[in-house]
Amino acid sequence: MKPRFLLATAALACQPVLAAEKEATAPKKDAPSIEVVFVLDTTGSMGGLLDGAKRKIWAIVNDLAKGKPTPKIKMGLVAYRDRRDQYVTQVEPLSANLDAVYEKLLALRADGGGDGPEDVLGALDDAVTKGGWSKTPRTLRIMFLVGDAPPHTDYQDVPPYPKTVQKAVVQGIKINTIRCGGDAQTGEAWQRIAQLGEGKFFTIDQTGGVQAVETPFDRSIAELQARIDGSVLAYGAKASEARADMARGKAFMSAAPAAAMAARAEFKSKAGFSEEKDLLSAVDSGKVALDKVADETLPESLKGKSLKEKEAELAKTREERSELKSRMAELAKKREAYLAEQAAKSPAKKEGFDAKVSETLREQAGAIGIKY
Repeated sequence: MKPRFLLATAALACQPVLAAEKEATAPKKDAPSIEVVFVLDTTGSMGGLLDGAKRKIWAIVNDLAKGKPTPKIKMGLVAYRDRRDQYVTQVEPLSANLDAVYEKLLALRADGGGDGPEDVLGALDDAVTKGGWSKTPRTLRIMFLVGDAPPHTDYQDVPPYPKTVQKAVVQGIKINTIRCGGDAQTGEAWQRIAQLGEGKFFTIDQTGGVQAVETPFDRSIAELQARIDGSVLAYGAKASEARADMARGKAFMSAAPAAAMAARAEFKSKAGFSEEKDLLSAVDSGKVALDKVADETLPESLKGKSLKEKEAELAKTREERSELKSRMAELAKKREAYLAEQAAKSPAKKEGFDAKVSETLREQAGAIGIKY
């Protein structure tokens, strides 16, 4: 048995390492923030773009997370069509729960349209007024308008886009525009909106131009992350939210592309668990003391147990997570090497939806001191 002073010394020696590791992978409370709302045309001609967005949105998130200092990230969606379609707009306000936003993105389908102009004006107005933008200092507020058809200019019950764009700029929101395909009217409107919105204008292939590379390791990584997701010890006021998060993670396994889920796992491995939703994370961080947590707010597996039994349960979960994360880290290295090898053989073109979004965000993030 080791002397107590040696154990204590070893524990103290680990603390700076753990602190540095946590600092490197998690945003600080005063870290800069990035808020991004995607305003997406979801009419029938946009199927390729939507599919590409579903495959690459987590890769975009991972790219954003590489900024120094590490930013807090929120995303939102405004899906739009036209007034004779199934819906005009569907709004998912900005949220730090990226799984919830991705769930909405996965549910979008390309349908309707076919008659030229769409209700772009209504979509822009909803994005500005219903997007859930914060007033937090040192926040990059960005909008991406993505579509292949020009706006209706004959609708009188929505403000013209110059007025809406001006409202956005006053709130510190930049508007970037991405035209899919080569429609001249769309290009003219998109360029003007980007100019007024202090953003950038791009044209990409009608299909979205996304190059998604599958690897032999994607599915295994996704499955390991699903098991980690399922280890959440939901507690307290946000227990129901934690359980909803677990349900989403499980549903993604059958609904989402494997490459997207591997990219999601990369982000999750760095972000960790919410201390407000996961009891183990809350205890390990010192946010709560296990013996002070009311029994009725505990996970079902811990209710009615002694403190010693609770500690043993947490220790078991901690060990299981550690093993799963270790296995996933090994596979992640292999995946990274595979992607690098494929990129060397066939360098990716920087003309697709994901490339243009990441390029723009990296550039505009410099305004709030984020470097890449």
